[in-house]
Amino acid sequence: MATGNDVNRREFLATAALAGAAVLLDVDRPLAATTSLDLAEWSYFWLGVKPATLAKGTVVNGEQMYVESFVPAQVRHPFSIVCVHGGGGQGLDWLTTADGRPGWAHHFVQQGYKVYVVDRPGHGRSPFHPDLHGAFPARAATYDNVARQFTAPEKAPMPYGPEAARHNQWPGTGVIGDPITDQVIAGQGGSFVADLEHTHRVWAERAGELLDRIGPAVVMTHSAGGPFAWIAANARPNLVVGLLPVEPAGPPFGNLKWGIAASPLVYDPPAADAADLKPTKVDAADAGRASYQLQAEPARKLKNLQGIPIGLTTSPASYHWPYDVGTVAFLRQAGCSVTHIELEKIGVTGNAHFMMMEKNNREVLQPILDFLDKTVTPYAQRKTGGKTGGVRLKADRPIQADSTAMKLADIGHFWVGVERKQVQYGTIAGAPMYVQYLIPSEVRHQLPIVLVHGGSGQMLHYMGAGGGASGWAHYYAQAGYKVYLVDRAGHGRCVYHPDALGPINAQPTYEQLLPDFQRSARGPNKQWPGTGQMGDPLVDQFMASQNATPQDGELARKLWAAHGAALLDRIGPAVLHTHSAGGPFGWVVANERPSLVKAVMCFEGGGAPLVDGKLTNLRGIPMLYVTAENSTRAQGPAIVDAATTAGAVAEHVYLKDRGLRGNGHFAMFENNRRQVFDVFRQWLDGRVS
Repeated sequence: MATGNDVNRREFLATAALAGAAVLLDVDRPLAATTSLDLAEWSYFWLGVKPATLAKGTVVNGEQMYVESFVPAQVRHPFSIVCVHGGGGQGLDWLTTADGRPGWAHHFVQQGYKVYVVDRPGHGRSPFHPDLHGAFPARAATYDNVARQFTAPEKAPMPYGPEAARHNQWPGTGVIGDPITDQVIAGQGGSFVADLEHTHRVWAERAGELLDRIGPAVVMTHSAGGPFAWIAANARPNLVVGLLPVEPAGPPFGNLKWGIAASPLVYDPPAADAADLKPTKVDAADAGRASYQLQAEPARKLKNLQGIPIGLTTSPASYHWPYDVGTVAFLRQAGCSVTHIELEKIGVTGNAHFMMMEKNNREVLQPILDFLDKTVTPYAQRKTGGKTGGVRLKADRPIQADSTAMKLADIGHFWVGVERKQVQYGTIAGAPMYVQYLIPSEVRHQLPIVLVHGGSGQMLHYMGAGGGASGWAHYYAQAGYKVYLVDRAGHGRCVYHPDALGPINAQPTYEQLLPDFQRSARGPNKQWPGTGQMGDPLVDQFMASQNATPQDGELARKLWAAHGAALLDRIGPAVLHTHSAGGPFGWVVANERPSLVKAVMCFEGGGAPLVDGKLTNLRGIPMLYVTAENSTRAQGPAIVDAATTAGAVAEHVYLKDRGLRGNGHFAMFENNRRQVFDVFRQWLDGRVS
């Protein structure tokens, strides 16, 4: 991929037009912002999927953790990188900067590392629900707080300290009105249970499960997610080969009663109680640094962290600058091997707490990469016996996996519809929509595909059943389509808060959804790969991603229309591919932007509002509606008739008439999912130019 130094923008646009490739994102995006990746695998999986019984039925207990995996075609290191986000954030903090440049996770992949990006329980794709986690946070993320702590501390009326004045690396203005700050606040606001000790105990379980699965790894953490590093090493010292805490939660003690974590750590001599550590105040040696607490001497050692290389990074303009020295001192007193990467001491200046998103994020990453090469890699080679490939995803995948390999010219994400909303305590982001895009290296089709998930799901429905299984998003990208995967407002990465979306519905239950799996898990044409019963690990992976929906369905549809229109205004003409209760998204967006929707393909979509006769701008738009044999959905013919009456060129297809028998409502996960995909692909090739 050319950079701004290789061709000018006018030459690039002309070349792209001749090649039939749509221009990506907005025209102001620098060409060097693209992220080319050659991936052997792009997938996801859930850890810690356990049932809980509520009054309405059985649900996943809310302690599950989402992991998105990126495995490069050429693995060049004997260990993986695990990226764990900060307090109110989610895994996307590592994926793409707010102004659209490559994030640290993708830089690691380009360096040949296997990368696993985590959404901690109750954050991002790991759904939060008040029935499981307690009340929603009293406040959503506000622009004032985000600006003061992260994006524009130097402009705050009451800055957190004199170090805030050093900040100059945010790529926008950092305050209300800055579209780059809009992109940050849209993803903020995740939460978990209020009991921090319980939270850290859950992290210990999930960290152990993850490391058991992927093998030797370096754990990189940020901010309030920082204790995950110590907890992971404490849980699996033989599998952690390095720790990269980026301004981790601190200073020691306080709500971290075991020094650097709220849950017990293994000390030598053993500590029966946190009080045995006897915290003692220490004054900082350097001017401007805060006092902190260490153990009373003789200090106990952190037994399971001994020898593991730790590279702790601090920015000069961050509110962590005064007290990260206390965390470093505590670790060294406890016998740990710590390198304190103080950015200003190596000539990297102007950064605050969100350094991985700032203008010089690649420059900030370089000393971390150097630390990996010079310190972690030799340690890992000694620890792993010099193996070079590390451990890949488990071979015993529940579905016979097709390839998830893709060569991408670009991968990233953005938000649309980040409308500011005034509430009693400040200005928040309304209810935006998240979009992750895959641009293949060889684009063979002019029209992009926009994939929209069903009712209580998220875009993972198009990424396969998890654990390395392929999905329709892979198939489209492998066939040369540009792909845009949507999380509708309130789903997946779109943080749910009642101040933006109103009251939430009940969490989806196993009892509600099991019949859909069971219908295609039995009989001579069985297509569901598992049993379809309670305890089926595939069903568990599906249920782990289920989001409760807003009670205000009319608001949701208005947001679909607005967000879909905004997306098409950004990417240009496209084909919409929808499913289930997300079906109306396609029709309302076609009604909003009839000139930009070139086709709508729907797999067993719901009827309203199309059959209510509310849509008037569908004339001439090709539409395909597909029904599976065993799902019991029967609304297809009526919807197609209504679409035809509205002027669309609509067609209904039964999969059984194409020789595809036994499928249920979630055919995108089933044994013949590629053959079902081919029904849509062949129709697209034959009907849409």
